[in-house]
Amino acid sequence: MPGSTYSQDTVDEEKKAAQKTSIQLFYACITGFVGAVFLLMSFASPYWLASWSDTQSPFLNMGLWEFCFDRFRHPHNQYDRTFDGCAPIWGTEYREIREWMTPWWLMLVQFMAALAFMITFLGQVIDASLLLRMPMEHVLRFEWNLVCITFVMKVIVTVLLFLCVAFFGGFCWDREWLLYPNYNYVSWSYALAVFAMFINGGAAFLMFLEATQAKERKERNAALLMQMYPTAGFNSGFNGSLSTYHGSQFI
Repeated sequence: MPGSTYSQDTVDEEKKAAQKTSIQLFYACITGFVGAVFLLMSFASPYWLASWSDTQSPFLNMGLWEFCFDRFRHPHNQYDRTFDGCAPIWGTEYREIREWMTPWWLMLVQFMAALAFMITFLGQVIDASLLLRMPMEHVLRFEWNLVCITFVMKVIVTVLLFLCVAFFGGFCWDREWLLYPNYNYVSWSYALAVFAMFINGGAAFLMFLEATQAKERKERNAALLMQMYPTAGFNSGFNGSLSTYHGSQFI
């Protein structure tokens, strides 16, 4: 730019700095990824609730989407049918007793867990974009917005998982649901959901700290955008802040 005192060396240094991921963002993304893995394992595995092996209970174990029985007969089923083995809740195997198997609170837990699952992995796409700084132009232009979005996503996931474990832990020993509830215990899939809740909460906190730093970088990013993409036509998006970066260097 004619008359600019902003040297090319300084521009190159700023470009290299912008292409590097901050340590705060790195740990937030890694923590969020670990939380997503824990959530995936909990979401897919059939061990939210299990029976003690020495009780010889006809109920073996269950997850959000699958039940396992050992020669189980439901006392109120009009057909004298034995259920044995594992099958999906929403498949054809358990259609005769599905209304009993899926009370309102379990369907609510399923809905919240599915919503948390989708939000988590949508957030992973944004985290990957921020972490890899790709595409660079959009990351520089919308970094603070993207960080805020993924922060809100992680908060929502944390709240949903808290509700999931609270509802399931509070209702899973209901005597109107599974027979002999005293024979059962919450198993490792449930524990993974609890761990995923805390890990996502930690990732949300780290992302909040990154959001405060990203807000401070908005002006620098605006100036870098003008240097790196002079024909992008983004001046109006920063309300004239380009001309004030580094004091009067662009004036």
